Amino acid sequence: MEIRLADALKALRNELADASLQSAGQPVRLLVETVDLELQVAVTHAKEGGGGVKFWVLTADGKASASTAVTHTVSLQLKAETADGGRVLTGSGTEDKVHLTDD
Repeated sequence: MEIRLADALKALRNELADASLQSAGQPVRLLVETVDLELQVAVTHAKEGGGGVKFWVLTADGKASASTAVTHTVSLQLKAETADGGRVLTGSGTEDKVHLTDD
């Protein structure tokens, strides 16, 4: 299975947005400041078509097929922000207190 690096980052953005939506109404909200991501990628160069260099994220089932490609570890530190440059929060935005009990 081949996953483009751009598709992997898109999926990460979608997961963060989904986490924010699902936590609406929860008494605790979390601020996402940075996302540290480390990926194993294969770098390939296509001569046909438009050519160019492509980065593919390696998956568990794709490692054998990518063995002929050059592989690298890519570490990214991303800062999460909304489309208008605001902070990404998961939660309802209320300042409710959390009550923990011993069960």
